[in-house]
Amino acid sequence: MRIDLGDVSLWFDVSGPSAVPQGGTVVERQTLVAVHGGPGMDHINQKAVLAPLADHFQVLYYDQRGHGRSDRGSPESWNLRTWASDLRRLCDTLGLVRPVVLGSSFGGHVVLTYAAAFPGHAGGIILANTTGGRQDYARSVEIFRRLGGDEAAAVAERDFAELSAESLAEFRRVCLPLYSSKPMTAEEVQQRRGRSIQTTEVSLHYFRNELPRFSPWSMLGMITSPALILAGEDDPMCPLPLVEDLASRLPAGTTRLVRLPSARHDIFRDRPELAFPAIEDFIRQVTAGQPGS
Repeated sequence: MRIDLGDVSLWFDVSGPSAVPQGGTVVERQTLVAVHGGPGMDHINQKAVLAPLADHFQVLYYDQRGHGRSDRGSPESWNLRTWASDLRRLCDTLGLVRPVVLGSSFGGHVVLTYAAAFPGHAGGIILANTTGGRQDYARSVEIFRRLGGDEAAAVAERDFAELSAESLAEFRRVCLPLYSSKPMTAEEVQQRRGRSIQTTEVSLHYFRNELPRFSPWSMLGMITSPALILAGEDDPMCPLPLVEDLASRLPAGTTRLVRLPSARHDIFRDRPELAFPAIEDFIRQVTAGQPGS
């Protein structure tokens, strides 16, 4: 499905009903808006990973501007403020009031920017396997060394510095398999790559031109929505000390950090028995606190 936001048309899909019959009445279910990672990847692998949540909530997925089946737009629009504005307009156009919004990896950069630019618009935010826009490349390289040896460390260090299509391809070959503590088969890796629409030019533009100029951390003081942060203790892309620092800068009374032992970047594959219940509890808590609930 597509939705027109004026200057951009976004492709979206939903899993799970928004209302279910229960005895002699109908119960409305909370909608969770899922913001995919990348940049340069569409939502389809995120949809497969988060599928269990549709048993409890309606989950809305969409391809961000420049990604997947949504309008490509121009490089000038491939930035966090625009992606955050698109997220708000998507929710408003669909009539979602105080939605719960989940950002995975790069999607967490977008969600933090959205929550800061539009305080109180979200009923709650979930930051999964993300630093929210700040990097510690030296620490990441050493984690890759511990997980995959000197080759993985060298490939990661090269890509962090070079930011080329060639270094990115090598990073995906060598380092992506280390994202999970439960290694995927060659067939699973091929399936993930084959079903995803990749826009490498968006990824390179973001890391070369946008991330060095703007960090959502500069706006953290404006965030008022309750937050759940899910962090893999062995995540090479999101070192735990950096995530802990992020959590300490959000409102103490309404921010919860859940550390996931033995989980790397692919937290929902590595520790689903911890990650999904934490999300379900958080959504029920913030929903219970909303007017009219």
